[in-house]
Order: sequence, then C-alpha cells, then structure tokens
Amino acid sequence: MARKEDDLHWLLRRQLLEVDEQEKSSSFAQAVNRAYRVFDDNYLRIKLILRRKIYQLVQSNAELQQLIQEKNNQLNSEAGQQQRLIENLRRAEVIAHLGSFSWSIESRQIEFSDNLCKLLGIARDIGNPLTMIRKFESSSDIVAAFKAASPLNSNVSLENLKLNGDRRYFELEAQLTFNEQGRLIQISGIFKENTRLVHVNNRAEDQKKFYEAILNNIPVDIAIFNEEHKYLYLNPVAVRNQETRDFLLGRDDFDYCNFKNLDTTKAMIRRDIFNRVRTTMLPLEFEDSAVNTDGTPIHVLRRFFPVINSEGNFAFMIGYGVDITKMKTQELSLEHSIQEKEALLGEVHHSVKNNLTLIVALLEINSTHEKDELVKKYFNEIRNRISAMALIYDKLYRSEVFNRINLREYIQALTNSLQQTYLHGRRDVIELDVDEIYVDNKNAVPLALLVNELVSNAFVHAFAKCDFPKLSLALKNTDQGIRLTVIDNGPGLPEGVDPYKGKTFGFKLISLFARQLKGKLQIQSDKGLHVEVLFQNLDGIRG
Repeated sequence: MARKEDDLHWLLRRQLLEVDEQEKSSSFAQAVNRAYRVFDDNYLRIKLILRRKIYQLVQSNAELQQLIQEKNNQLNSEAGQQQRLIENLRRAEVIAHLGSFSWSIESRQIEFSDNLCKLLGIARDIGNPLTMIRKFESSSDIVAAFKAASPLNSNVSLENLKLNGDRRYFELEAQLTFNEQGRLIQISGIFKENTRLVHVNNRAEDQKKFYEAILNNIPVDIAIFNEEHKYLYLNPVAVRNQETRDFLLGRDDFDYCNFKNLDTTKAMIRRDIFNRVRTTMLPLEFEDSAVNTDGTPIHVLRRFFPVINSEGNFAFMIGYGVDITKMKTQELSLEHSIQEKEALLGEVHHSVKNNLTLIVALLEINSTHEKDELVKKYFNEIRNRISAMALIYDKLYRSEVFNRINLREYIQALTNSLQQTYLHGRRDVIELDVDEIYVDNKNAVPLALLVNELVSNAFVHAFAKCDFPKLSLALKNTDQGIRLTVIDNGPGLPEGVDPYKGKTFGFKLISLFARQLKGKLQIQSDKGLHVEVLFQNLDGIRG
C-alpha cells in the first residue's frame, strides 16, 4: 500500500512540472497546487500513521511467531513425553505380563493395547467385546460381575481366569463408569497374566499337602507353639479328635483344662518347661505320662525345640513326643528281670562262698589231725588260697554291684585274715597303700591269688626268723597302668636262686598269675624281697 501511495504522489508532481509558468497563475493551477499541498500534508500524516501501524504489526507478528514457537516446542515436548509414557507403558505391560482395554457400552466398541492382543492371541482391529469374554472358561463370571455392577460398586476384580484351549491364567481388574442416571457406559481395565504365580502357588500347595501328609501320618505327636505358648498346629497323632484339635488352635493347655474341667498341674509343668526353653534357646527333653481311655498308662518322651529366625530371635517352638509305653514296659520288665538275676547271682556267690568255706573247714580239720608238718604246711597253703577265693565271693555277695569288686576293701580283709593265720592276730606288720580301684570278677580271682601268694610267702619265708617283721603292700593307679608292689624286710632270696626260674611252687604260681593278668613281673632281692607287677592293659580295672 505504501508503494501505491508513493506512485500517486510521483504522478501528481510530474503533472505539475508539465504546466508552464504562465499556467501556474491560472485558477486551475492554483487549485491543483492547493490540492497537492493538502494531499501532500495528508499523505505525510497517513504515511506516518501507516509506518507506525506497520511497526506495531511487525512487533505483534514477531511476538506471535515467538509465542507460536514456544507453543510448538511445548506441544512437541508434551508429545515426546506422551510418546515416552506410551512406550514405558508398553514396556511395563510386557514386563508385567498385562494388557489394558477400554470398552464403550454405547458404541459397543472395545480398544486393546498391543500387549493385550498378544497375550490373548486376538486380532488388533477386533471390535466385538464379547469375543474377548468368550475366550475365558469363566466368562459367565465376568458377565455376572458386570451385570451386578452398580454406581456404588465401581470395580470388578476376578482372579485366575483360565484361557480356553490353553492352561494360562489371568487376573481381571476393571473400572466401571456410570452416567448420571446410574447406567453403565464404559468399562476400562487390565488383564494381568499370573500363570507363573498360579503354578508357583500350585507347587506350594502341593508341597504344603506333601508336608501335611508327612506331619499328619508320622508316628510322632507334633505341636507348634507361638511365643505365648499357644498352639499353631497339631497333628492327628497329638490330638486324634478333630473337634478338639480345632478348638486348641490359638489356645493353650490352660484353656483346654478349663474346657474339660481338668486339673491344671500338668499345664503348669509344661508352661514352666516352655518358658525355660524360651529363655535359654536350648532344646529340652522330658518324660510325660497320662492315662489312656481304657485306663492303661501311657508314657511319652517329649522334646521342646526352639526355632530361631535370621535375626537370632525366637520365632516359634516345635514340640514333639514319641510314645515309649512299650519301651517303658520292657524297661520295667527288664529291670525286674535284672533284679531277679542279681538276686539269683547273689545267691550263687553266697553258695560258692559257703562251699569254699566248707572246703576250708574240712582242710583245717584234716590239718589239725595231721602229724606230718610238711603235709600240714601244704594243707594250710591250700586252705589260704581257697580262703582268698571264698573272700572274693563273699565281697561280691555283699556288694550292690555283682560284676566288680573294690580292691582296697578286699586287700584289707585278705591281709587281716593272713595276719590272723600266720601272725596270730598282729596288726602292726603290714602297711597298706591302696587306691580306690575296682576290678571285674573275671580278673578278681587271679589277682586275689597273686596277692595271697606274695603276702603268704613273706609271712612264711621272710618273717620266720625276723624279730620286727614289716611288709609294705601298695596298689597304685599310675600313668603307666596299675602297679602292685610288695616289699618285706626279710633276708631276701638265698644266694644263687633265680626267682624267674625258681622251682618252688610259690614262685611258679606268682609267675602264672602275672602272665594270666598280662602283667610285667619284676623281682629284686636286696635287704629283703621287692616284688613289682605292672598291669598296663588289664581289662575291667577302673580307678
């Protein structure tokens, strides 16, 4: 427009130049000149206005372009965010094995997400909502849930929908939209595949049934308690009656006693044991007894076992019991049988001791009527040996345990008897140093005969011409074994006599008994006779 105004101004000025100076004075020229001046003034004024408007338009256009650019950038950013959200949603649906849908009731059209189509195996452009429902075996439940929907119940949740033709499971969560009149107009929601979860749950259920079958059929009564000693589980062996078993869950023994109107003593005992195990965190075993319905006694060996969690704190308590009634009956029968056998064995020992005593008496009678001193000597030696054996059976008979003998008590009694026989009752001859050692009856006889021979030989041979006889007898439990030592202050062995190859009957018996007991024999003759026997592997000796 500015260009056209400039052209008009130029034409007017050109026409005025063509009019000569004479014509300028004419009225027409004056009129044209005045018109030009008016036009020129208006032109300048209009031009200024137009320039101002054009500047304003340019400024507004620049601002509009900037605003448009900002809006475009904002829209592009929002579109990018929306696209990223859509992509994230798609990835999330794939990862979570779910798909979304929207069902318009009025248009009877349904929209599926890509992953829902993939999960259900349906076409992307499908529009019939009933097709989706018919794919599930429990479609009637879905329809019934939708029909039962109301504005007050705007959500539908169904689990483990089984897909027809495929053992796959889904979970449906739907949001229902109603209009102002309360009419259902739209359903939107998600299908989530939980096939893996169903399989895991099925395996867990199978394992639960497996372990329940074990716990319910194992021939041990099992109970699980919480930290308050209340029952969490009882197997049928513990409580056979199902009604009673159901009653006890969540309760304790005191509740059961109150329910059955029973004495609470046993409940208090069990509570005390439970608290001890709960405090010490250590298992505890105890015996429990009861009376069966037929009046027969029942004996149960019980054990409380605390279960500790990963933080080291008490989680729960396992209590189990084993019926030991038959074992207890057999144990009582065995104890009774042992008592009878011990009594019988005692009678046997007593009878053997009496028989040996009778033999000793007969030998003593024969010895008194014998005039030959050598024969009398043999009678006395045999009598002493038999008396030593009779003393063993007497000790066994008087002992509470028939299979072992206390050597300290036996040696004291034996030496007292030998002193009575050979020294006419003197008590100041023998010095004893004997440890508290026990020997079984298998080794008691040869050991007693060995001690008898050593002491008897000392009395007969060493003290025959000794004014102040002394004999030291020691039986000590050392690190090397059991050591027997017999020392006298007699003249010792005659010169040239080898005790290991001696032909006397006494030394032969000593060597025989030492070998029988696997002992190491050492004999020294220096200012008296020193005899030592070391038993390194003597069975049945205990200190």
